Amino acid sequence: METCDKPVADLATGDALKCAWDKGAAALSTVVHSPASATISDWALAFLAALVLLNLLLLLLRLLLPRPL
Repeated sequence: METCDKPVADLATGDALKCAWDKGAAALSTVVHSPASATISDWALAFLAALVLLNLLLLLLRLLLPRPL
């Protein structure tokens, strides 16, 4: 049984994060390179990744460009 096939509760934190990263990267790659063959799970993970990246970008912009007083 591969590491990523085990339940998350049985994985170490580093292994769980590595599995999540690998699955997210594979889903994003599938959606970008062949959107017609991507599953709904691939699309959901890619959309979630895009929202997280957008949130991080907005956070950085708010830190770098504070509102005037």
